[in-house]
Amino acid sequence: MRGSFLFSVLAFLLCLFSYFDFSSAVANLVTNVENLRSSSNFEESLELKILPTDYLLSSFNFKLQSDAFDFNSSRNLIIDSFSYRNHNGFSKKIEPLLNSANVKNLFLKFARGHWDYSKWGKTPKNGWSSAGSGVEIWALIEANNKSDAIDNWGILVSQLSGMFCSSVNFINAEKITFPHNVSSYMDGKINVKALPKLQDGNSYFLLRGSLANEPICTENLSPILRFLPTNGKVGLSSLLDGHKIFDSYWSYMSIDLSTICDDFSMCHYDMEIDIHFVVNIQKSLARNRRPSPRATPVEELQCDTSKKFTEWECFPLPTKKEYSFLISDIFGSTINDRSRLNLVRNSKIKVLGIDNEYWNTAVKIGEEMFATDNHEYELNEQQPCQYDIYIFTNDNSKLDTRLIESNKPPLYVSRTLTGNSQDKGGIRVIFTNPSKTQDAIIKYYETLPWFMRVYVSSLKISSSDISLSNEDLESLINDKYVSLSDIRGKPLHLEYTITVPKSSTLTIHFDVEKPLLNYEEYPPDSNHGFEIESALVVVLDRFYPNKNYFIRTPTLLLSLATPDFSMPYNVITITSTLMAFCFGLIFNLLTKRIVSVEDSKHLITEKPLIRIVKKIKKKFKS
Repeated sequence: MRGSFLFSVLAFLLCLFSYFDFSSAVANLVTNVENLRSSSNFEESLELKILPTDYLLSSFNFKLQSDAFDFNSSRNLIIDSFSYRNHNGFSKKIEPLLNSANVKNLFLKFARGHWDYSKWGKTPKNGWSSAGSGVEIWALIEANNKSDAIDNWGILVSQLSGMFCSSVNFINAEKITFPHNVSSYMDGKINVKALPKLQDGNSYFLLRGSLANEPICTENLSPILRFLPTNGKVGLSSLLDGHKIFDSYWSYMSIDLSTICDDFSMCHYDMEIDIHFVVNIQKSLARNRRPSPRATPVEELQCDTSKKFTEWECFPLPTKKEYSFLISDIFGSTINDRSRLNLVRNSKIKVLGIDNEYWNTAVKIGEEMFATDNHEYELNEQQPCQYDIYIFTNDNSKLDTRLIESNKPPLYVSRTLTGNSQDKGGIRVIFTNPSKTQDAIIKYYETLPWFMRVYVSSLKISSSDISLSNEDLESLINDKYVSLSDIRGKPLHLEYTITVPKSSTLTIHFDVEKPLLNYEEYPPDSNHGFEIESALVVVLDRFYPNKNYFIRTPTLLLSLATPDFSMPYNVITITSTLMAFCFGLIFNLLTKRIVSVEDSKHLITEKPLIRIVKKIKKKFKS
């Protein structure tokens, strides 16, 4: 009885303590509900830019902001289980993705196709919203040391691989680099003052990795659309169709995630999604109107008036000068109504790059058309309706010349492999500064795999300006940072600060050694070669902060000396044949007897099965 009484007292005390803990948790929950009012936001915009030679650049931008939360309490799982979360359209997948790998900022980029710098000018957003062909990832990770940061990186890419149905989990320690001069690449992208406070002994590490020529398809677009509160069903996202995007000449998708905190550890997540792609207007319209290839009808032909033509024959223009279209003809659908989504604070469409004297635009709402002078339209209708944009021109060659001139890139870069030997070669990078008044100061960022052994000491530099001496050429490289590669451990990492003189071309060259790899390190299609990721070139603007221009060079295809993979299979085949022949011969000698034909007949008649058959026959006869 005494023991049961003490047990009852202890049980009562435990219940009492748990009650007070639960009461305090409920009180904290109520406080959080009162303090953390919805601060989420969602904005969307679409820019339609007419490029020379009838190309259309479509730039979708989506900005999302989560509700505020207490970052300190979110570190504690017990308190976090009682904390209040009201996502209000912000994806619930983001917080577990960042917290699992202790990531504070994440920049994920998917790109495919070719951007024509000579005709189309700068890439969108000063090149930040672009990447080399494949996948590129930048991540700011909180960790105790580099080894822990790499471990967290492995967790991050594993989750991204499953989330986006891609092969980014192959970006392992052999392909990761730690940028040396962070401010040159993340100026304006990472707000150091707004980052969460570090735990004791931890530091921030910026990691970068890339996977060259990773196939980009609709399986990568669908997860991005699910991040949006519209889910690709209403608003501007209803225009996005994977078949249209990936049938383009150049496409790019990016996700920028940031953790923003104030002095009181109240934080929120900012997410910006960019989707850009380039299509040819007339080819897209012709494909929609005539899915099967046919000759152009006579009434649609436009003759080249600069050449001789008659009533029966003429030289047709390669493209029409006069045409009109709706963006639904390009995208395959109209803009669905946004009245069902009250979360959208702003929704805009703007047409750029056209001359007002030769181009007209209007927004189509239902059956009515509305036009503006600045070609900018806000989708603010509250009643259910369908939106469409109408564009007309009587001379497609008349574009905004001022925009074309201001959109020229400040630098042209090309990178190629040299040499035709199987064991040696080189890599050449050419920088061309088109400016006639200003030198270009650039950051040259190169990441090369460990099996591409570059002799850094073999650097050769030359210029189209013959007046520059060797000493002058060497002085153009202002700063060097080199992190040598480890065999099967980490890649070669180069960062050079270079001055490219005005109106000149600068060329640098490295010698490269091509080693033999282990048998299992060759890809399935070994004769195809190895994909080498793009080099990153940042044009530093000293006069206008946060205006740095980013350039990614095309990827390279490295051919290594490849052994004859058929020989092992030939050896295996011959060896197996000989072993089978010898085994069969020995087995026959051990298990069989050599007898004469007469003895064999006697042995056959004495077999048990034959005797049983003979007995059965005798019974049936009797």
